[in-house]
Amino acid sequence: SRMEASSQQAPLVCPGHSRGVVQVSFSNVTPDGVFLLSACLDGKPMIRRGDTGDWIGTFEGHKGAVWSAKFDAPAFRCATGSADFSARLWDALSGDQISEFNCNHIVKSVDFSPDNKKLLCGGKFKKLKIFDLEKGVIATELDGHTHGVKSALYAPSGTTVFSGGEDKCLRVWDLNSGTQVKGFEVKKEITSMQLNCGGQVCTFTAGTEVHFVDTSTLELIKTLECPIVNPTLGGNVKAQDITSASLSPNRKRFIAGGPADQAWPDPWVHVFDYATGAEVECNKGHHGHVWDVCFAPDGESYASGADDGTIRIWRSDPSKPKEPKDDAA
Repeated sequence: SRMEASSQQAPLVCPGHSRGVVQVSFSNVTPDGVFLLSACLDGKPMIRRGDTGDWIGTFEGHKGAVWSAKFDAPAFRCATGSADFSARLWDALSGDQISEFNCNHIVKSVDFSPDNKKLLCGGKFKKLKIFDLEKGVIATELDGHTHGVKSALYAPSGTTVFSGGEDKCLRVWDLNSGTQVKGFEVKKEITSMQLNCGGQVCTFTAGTEVHFVDTSTLELIKTLECPIVNPTLGGNVKAQDITSASLSPNRKRFIAGGPADQAWPDPWVHVFDYATGAEVECNKGHHGHVWDVCFAPDGESYASGADDGTIRIWRSDPSKPKEPKDDAA
């Protein structure tokens, strides 16, 4: 039985974008707090406060949709990847562009190396490109994908890279040798990938399955089947594909966004039990399908980005009272 959430919560709604928000990502905890970065089809990535969702600034310069946006470890810089064939490096404090890298095709994914000195780019160009941010040149190319790459991430070690996309294989690369050392074949194209639990788990989605890989042993921890039922069609029609998933830091729950590729785009944010895979909560609020979901570093909240152009920030435990706000202002 679907849990009709008696705890229907009202999320924080973050407007400002004019098209679909395709990626949301939190910074690490910094002395100035936690920040939230959004990649959007309007080509204008935005930075916000991670707790209140308040707008801080917009990065202006891309000439096409921005598919990916990430912070470096201290949240001093951001990287973005775009349909304008470029990846760009930005000063997160001033908003100024620092550098631009031409990838010769659509960039779908960017990620900083753990030492913040390199930028990993994946996209329609198949080969993964790693740029040296200090020298401004390509340091490494990883050749093996037969179709476009949707997502590519560094493992915390800095010597391993995960990548996945249209060729239905999560590839694991060793940067010391520059070769693929492992592959996880899945049933459909890989739609999303993120590191969770302080980098210990690589969570990736393909079709109606969510896969969890241990980033140190490179072993598959588990795969959960998460068919999201479309309630408007009598509850019989199973959703096609999950767009994204994120595992909570305490590994109790994971969240997922549902499909866009049917007559009824799924506008809900689904919460599942990590142990059993059962759906335990369903958050309504978006007016378009959910492109991406992501837990905050403390696991107390999570963000969703959707085709309606908004970001919503939800509380992980709606029964907990909200943090008291300082009313002195």
